[in-house]
Amino acid sequence: MEKEIVALLINRDFLGLEQFIDLFGTDIIKCIQAILSHSGEINYRKEVENEVFYRIWQKISTYDAEKSSLKTWSLTITRNICLDKKRLIIRERNIIPMDQLPENTFEADYFEKEHFLELVKHLTTEDQLIFLKYYYYQDTPDEIADMLKMNVSQVYNHLSRGRKKIKEMIDLTL
Repeated sequence: MEKEIVALLINRDFLGLEQFIDLFGTDIIKCIQAILSHSGEINYRKEVENEVFYRIWQKISTYDAEKSSLKTWSLTITRNICLDKKRLIIRERNIIPMDQLPENTFEADYFEKEHFLELVKHLTTEDQLIFLKYYYYQDTPDEIADMLKMNVSQVYNHLSRGRKKIKEMIDLTL
């Protein structure tokens, strides 16, 4: 079935896209909902969903069945698009008109958040999501574990590994 869908998509047949959406659409939507879960992000879900299907339509020729299943490949694309959108939303929310900020607050808060986002960018996508939820949105490890369907101890492990990697990066820049 997957081979037929891939062949149809490569040939730009919309029947292949319909079959793809029937087969994987629910999983893609659940992934989007899991990552874009905060109230300020809900309005972006449909936009991301459309972007995911469009990107799959455009990039289907790069799919390699030897490397992964079609589901894994498409969910990886979905997760990356969602995380990119989440980063964009975070950056947009940090932009405050300069005339409303005291002079010293701008440098301290804004640049610290921008620096944090630059450091987080070097983590794995899963670690990025956990870091953003924990440090930016201040979700509890229990909430993160429930949302990502993992044990709380795994959340702590991801946070610990991420902190170590960020510390190593900071040490290299000093």
